[in-house]
Amino acid sequence: MPDTPNPLKRQIGRFASVGVLNTVLGVSLVFLCFEVFGLGLTLSNAIGYGAGLALSFALNGTWTFGAKSFDAGALAKFLALVAVAFVANLSVIQALMPLGVPYPLAQIAGVVTYSALVFLGMKYAIFKS
Repeated sequence: MPDTPNPLKRQIGRFASVGVLNTVLGVSLVFLCFEVFGLGLTLSNAIGYGAGLALSFALNGTWTFGAKSFDAGALAKFLALVAVAFVANLSVIQALMPLGVPYPLAQIAGVVTYSALVFLGMKYAIFKS
């Protein structure tokens, strides 16, 4: 009897894959806009991050969590979720560094916090089935 795939493991794997894709897209666009097109640093980063967020919302919605359609409410929730997760990321870093945790480890803890919050928020608040 074949093993039935664990839906949570599949979602986590897809979420991680989308994360890699949106990071590659975002960073590539930042460099392209800044280095090739000569756009300013802020605008280049805004374009890169915006494209990464759009890709994350669309792919995680459809591929990771199986959404059939999107509405403005889902997008607004997603943007609010990302903002909260970003603040949590910074809070973790700022809490750990005074305790003597080296910045790279504090940053990793912040990224894990950010990613977990975004995953849980998308799964249970935005794209709940």
